[in-house]
Amino acid sequence: MTTQAYLSTVLDPLAEAINKVIAITNQKGGVGKTSTTFNFAHYLNELAYRVLVVDLDGQGNQTELFFEQDVLDQYVHTSAVSLFLEDVTQSFAPLRHPSGIHVVPTKRNSHEMNNVDTMDIAVAQTFYENLVVIGRNYDFIVIDTPPTPGVRTTAGCATADYIFAPVLSDIFAFSALEGLFNSISSIGEILGMDLKLDGVVINQWQDTGPASREHCARLAEAIGEPLIPTPIRGSKTFEAALMQGLPVWHLRKSGNEQRISRESRKAYGEMAARIAEIPQERIDH
Repeated sequence: MTTQAYLSTVLDPLAEAINKVIAITNQKGGVGKTSTTFNFAHYLNELAYRVLVVDLDGQGNQTELFFEQDVLDQYVHTSAVSLFLEDVTQSFAPLRHPSGIHVVPTKRNSHEMNNVDTMDIAVAQTFYENLVVIGRNYDFIVIDTPPTPGVRTTAGCATADYIFAPVLSDIFAFSALEGLFNSISSIGEILGMDLKLDGVVINQWQDTGPASREHCARLAEAIGEPLIPTPIRGSKTFEAALMQGLPVWHLRKSGNEQRISRESRKAYGEMAARIAEIPQERIDH
């Protein structure tokens, strides 16, 4: 895409916000929800969309990718747990990251956030109503959900217009995949909604030879239509980028970093292609 063509697709800052919510979920821990949320939020931000990230995980890892912990003490802000309370929108104040992404943070090891799961499910409605109001100023709100079932995950998925999930290609992949589909179905049944996964990305894939490629191919077949075609490789590049608080494609010095950059942006582009509000010509495949 030429520079002129790209600029013609950039939103007018005064244009009406798209106001769509994206949930990144999987009730299995360690599958890469945090890195997927972080990188996809940056991907959307670099397409010139106005992005808000909401950290619903009590570990606060998503927040730590954006900010040092002392930032949360130095600046007045709205915490993610506040989104389950009424009247929060009148004083809504997210933290602004240098990239331009806004963040509703959670402190490290927040018992207050984890305790939301002990609340009545009715607070999910409050969460939804708050995001409806807040979303008027954003194109996309990206929610990082916790690795547990409960009120927070239910609220995040029920509020979302699009639901994406990372999965691992390991020896437990098929049982974990079954659990993922069942959990989304169960949340839908609880709320009387027809929830579905808009995309499932194979994350941290280790390409160690024909056997691992065959395993990945069988997992892709089991995922079916929601499959994001390009798997994301597990690599030290991802770890290095996260430690620096950068999206992975910002590290492109070595040949391996360049390959990971190309593949990861392709995968996130394929995720973006599932979002009807994003024009195909805007996506850098």
